[in-house]
Amino acid sequence: MPNLNNIFHPLTSHPFKDNETYTEIEPCDALKPYVRCFWGTPKPCLSSISKCASSSLVTPDTCMDIIFNINHDDNKTENLFCGINDIPFASQAQNATQEISCFAIRFYFWAVPLFSNNSMKNVMNTFIDVEAYFEDFHRQLEPILIDKHFIGERVAAAEEYLLKKLNLGRQNNNVMNSIYYILKAKGTFQISELTHYTAVGQRQLERLFLEFIGITPKKLSKLIRYQYLWQDIVCNPKLCIQDAVFRYNFTDQAHLIKEFKKYHSMTPSEGRTLAYRNR
Repeated sequence: MPNLNNIFHPLTSHPFKDNETYTEIEPCDALKPYVRCFWGTPKPCLSSISKCASSSLVTPDTCMDIIFNINHDDNKTENLFCGINDIPFASQAQNATQEISCFAIRFYFWAVPLFSNNSMKNVMNTFIDVEAYFEDFHRQLEPILIDKHFIGERVAAAEEYLLKKLNLGRQNNNVMNSIYYILKAKGTFQISELTHYTAVGQRQLERLFLEFIGITPKKLSKLIRYQYLWQDIVCNPKLCIQDAVFRYNFTDQAHLIKEFKKYHSMTPSEGRTLAYRNR
C-alpha cells in the first residue's frame, strides 16, 4: 500500500494564503506520510501590528491540529488540540495588544494515533488541551517555542521531537487498508463494498474507526468526497458542475451544492472566489 499522502492532499478554505500572519511549511520527507504541514506566523507580531488579529473560515480538511499561541511579553503559551471536524466555523481573532506568535502542527487524520497516548474515540469536533491526548507535547515544546521566534527554527525542533515520538506499532492495518480504499474511491462507495474489500464486518470497522480516527467510515467518506470536490473546484477553473455531479455520485446539482454548503458554508463559486483572494 502506498503512502496515503501521495493520493490525498486536503486543502483548507484558504489554500493560497501566505503572509505575515500565516504561512505553511512542508515537513521533512520522513514525516510527510504523517504531517500535512506546519503552519503559523513566520515570526512574532508586534503589538502595533493589528494584522495579527485576523480570523478566517475553517472548513473540514479531515486533518487534526496541535496549536500553540505564544505571548512573548510574558513568555507564556496557550495550547489546543483540534480533532477531526465536520462543520465549518470562523476562527477566533486574537487582539494583538502584545507581541504574539502562533505555531501549529497539522496531522493527517490517520497519523494522530501514532503520536498520541490515547484513543481517538471522542476527538470529533473537539477543542481541548493538548495534554489530554499528547502527554508531554506541551512540556517538551513550550521552551523551544519561547526560545525560538522564527517558524523555520520551530519546524526543525518539532520535527526532531516528532521523529522520536513516532510509534508505528500503534498503526492498525485494517483501518489503514480501509482508508486506502476510501481515498481511492474518493468517498464514493457503499459500506458493503468496503467490508468486502477489508474482510472486516461493518460494526467492527466502525469500532476501529472510532478508536483510531474518531469518526465512522460513512462520515469520513462524506468528508473525503467533499475534499476531493473542493480540490477540483480550486484547481480546475473550467470545472463543469454536472461532470462533478457524476464523478462524485451526487443525485443532481442541487444535491452537490447542498452537500458542499454543509461543509463550506457557501456555494462552490463563492468558496473558490474566497480562496483566490489570497493568490
